[in-house]
Amino acid sequence: MDEYLNDNKQWIDINHRLSFRGFMARTVYSNIKPTLVMPDEQRIFPDPNNITYIPNLIEELGGVDIAFGGIGINGHIAFNEPQDIPIDEFAQLKTRVREIAQETRAMNSVSDLGGAINAMPKWCVTVGIKEILGAKKIRLYCFRDWHRAVVRQAAYGEVSSQFPVTIVQTHPDAAITVTANVAQPAF
Repeated sequence: MDEYLNDNKQWIDINHRLSFRGFMARTVYSNIKPTLVMPDEQRIFPDPNNITYIPNLIEELGGVDIAFGGIGINGHIAFNEPQDIPIDEFAQLKTRVREIAQETRAMNSVSDLGGAINAMPKWCVTVGIKEILGAKKIRLYCFRDWHRAVVRQAAYGEVSSQFPVTIVQTHPDAAITVTANVAQPAF
């Protein structure tokens, strides 16, 4: 759904510990029998040099069956961060390069880099809300303690581009799966 970019707005190195492309290669593709794993040309990641590829491919293939993801601290899905725009305009945002919100960088630096915020990328390429909402099914997964409040806002908060995941409330087949710790009262 997304990938971190370097300061030149190009993919971070696939061997970088934050690279989603690298994560998929190390933990998914390499653990599937070579005769069963999808070929390299079918492994699609948002490309900062060809942002129209994914929306065009989805249209060409007739849609997406299911979109998987998580929810960020400020309600982002993929890197569709909060914006001060009307929700109908927000719902039309397609794959794009964008700057990552400071709170996302801070939270991800704690989760993924031991708090080294200066080592966190400032840019990303992300599929858009339009591509996510266009999937027949949306499945979101939350497992961190701080997801308690985020999940409640996602499910019951007012639909707003200020907390992007709330737009999933408008989807006909969306679900959020949580772990036991996330299901506990927030406070």
